Amino acid sequence: MAVSAPIFVALFLLAVAAAASLMAYVAWKGAKPSEFYMEAVQETYGMELPEVEINAYFELKERMRLQKAPDAPGEGDEVPEGEEVDAWIREKMVPEERRVLQHALMRRLVASFDKLDTVQREKPGYWKLWRGKLCSEVFWASLVEAERLVSEEIDSCVHEADVLEPGWRQHIFSQAVQVWRMQKQAVDEKKEVKKAKETVKKDEVKEIRRKEHEIVQAVEDKAKQERQAAKAMEKLLREE
Repeated sequence: MAVSAPIFVALFLLAVAAAASLMAYVAWKGAKPSEFYMEAVQETYGMELPEVEINAYFELKERMRLQKAPDAPGEGDEVPEGEEVDAWIREKMVPEERRVLQHALMRRLVASFDKLDTVQREKPGYWKLWRGKLCSEVFWASLVEAERLVSEEIDSCVHEADVLEPGWRQHIFSQAVQVWRMQKQAVDEKKEVKKAKETVKKDEVKEIRRKEHEIVQAVEDKAKQERQAAKAMEKLLREE
């Protein structure tokens, strides 16, 4: 019995739809990360602000406030109208005392550069993973948030610089970059020295083993020669 044209067209469209669905499933399955990959990748981007340096700065600042101006508003306190924020620093502290705070602020800022450098170096790679659906929206959002937080911390340090010394905000960033680069260079050089020492140690071990092998080989060669000489002597004696 012949199949009518409308039924044939319907069957053809059904087959096309099924094939398209199968192709879409295969493509989705291929783009979907494996369970092993999902277990290996963190759910969120793991980065924390340099809390040690941040807390050290504010604790030092608070101790100095209690010593020099206990009645002045502390960190987070409401400042009376018309009164300048942290005015006690310039009014009550001598330059030497302010420099102690400046050094603490510099350490806080430099520590933030390490965090910013890490997230900015890793961001392009994770962006490619995110675009390829190999990391989640939650992970990518946490990375972007981490970059925002560390940038805000750096801005806070730059703003604080003007509190300690008017006009310092124009220079503290470049000064901190220089300090950070010097510290990074010192760390890299230390790693190179350690690597060189390990290489020298490995070479020394290799040399010792080579000499030991030569000694063992010499002993074995001598023993072999003695055995050959003994055999030759036995042969001569038998021939006589």
